[in-house]
Amino acid sequence: MAGSKCLLGVVVLLLCVELGYSTTVTFCANAATGAGTTEATNGQSCTTEVQQKACIRPTYGYTKDGNDIGEYTGSFTTWGCGAATCGATTPNCIQCNSPGTGCNSNDNLYSCPHYKHVNNVWALQTESGNTATVKCDPYKPSSDPQSSKVTTCVALTPDAAFNLLPSYDSQRSCNSPTAVTDASCTDDGKQCRTCTSGDACANLRYCKTGTATTAAAYDALPWYFCTTASVKCTRPVIVNGKPVNEATQFGCVESSLSCTNTTVPVDTAMKFGCLDENSATCTDTTKCSTCSTTGCNTWPAAGSDYVVKCYTWTWSNNKWTNSSSATACNTPTAGPLPTSCSLPKDRNTKDGFTAGGGCGACTTANAKTCLNTIAEKNSGYMPTASVLGILLLISLLF
Repeated sequence: MAGSKCLLGVVVLLLCVELGYSTTVTFCANAATGAGTTEATNGQSCTTEVQQKACIRPTYGYTKDGNDIGEYTGSFTTWGCGAATCGATTPNCIQCNSPGTGCNSNDNLYSCPHYKHVNNVWALQTESGNTATVKCDPYKPSSDPQSSKVTTCVALTPDAAFNLLPSYDSQRSCNSPTAVTDASCTDDGKQCRTCTSGDACANLRYCKTGTATTAAAYDALPWYFCTTASVKCTRPVIVNGKPVNEATQFGCVESSLSCTNTTVPVDTAMKFGCLDENSATCTDTTKCSTCSTTGCNTWPAAGSDYVVKCYTWTWSNNKWTNSSSATACNTPTAGPLPTSCSLPKDRNTKDGFTAGGGCGACTTANAKTCLNTIAEKNSGYMPTASVLGILLLISLLF
């Protein structure tokens, strides 16, 4: 008899599993403010067999024209223990049985980075200097209790197509997982990626990718995600409005009967992209620049598209010593290249100047210990541009 009872118990347990039920649901939130523990104020202990089948609640989502704080909405408004009759008449009904304690509580919502589609561009929102997030529902409406959660988010490049998120109005960047229907939105997609948490999604690196010889052509290049978040972006150094290493086109061969133009293969130092991906490399810093933030390989601002040469300074033998020749400056971040040079004010004081420095103007923090000079004049104490102007005026007057 003991063996029969044991076998019967196994059959009952298997039947419960087959039906999607769990015998471990012991507590459920019975209000939107309920937490996932038995100590919660708004909670219900599940004591009967019927109650222990599942926790129930309305779905969590958003409205098209509403604010970006989600809410529990819809015709189904019941919270607590016990399986519900979820179906066509109650499309916003959630049933869950894992974890067995409070799976329907606010504690089980998860976060995804918050995007807004403005002027045909996806913009990642910020709040107090940090990436803004939206709350997401880990369960989808179902007629049976769900034993597993989906905690996936969607990350987008600025120029990703809007239809990559057909359910954005109700789900924002939450992948539940039916939010994404485009096959290109995967964990290694170029412009739309699925990721597993808010931080992991917000830290994905993307760069402008391709070849461009004008600012207009650059604007038309796509943003693509890099393979890893730590990869740098790269871009060519721009001189007089064009990359310094621009490929040239050869004309017709006079002796040939036909005339065919051929183009020199594009130098990889001329490409925009993720460093060492898609043939985008940067080994000669007089031709290309790298940077370490998302979307940083921008076309330089108008008026700054030329290369400044400066001497660099090294601290050795208790004094600052400048390099034997000036070298082209490169910008390590997005934006314009340096337009001036700098040098230490006191050659015998280490503090107040950075080893290897010289490119660009002095920082505000080092204003008292650093001197600014015009290009290629920071190899010794040289007057700044303003001082040169005063000296020129004096020479004209006298």
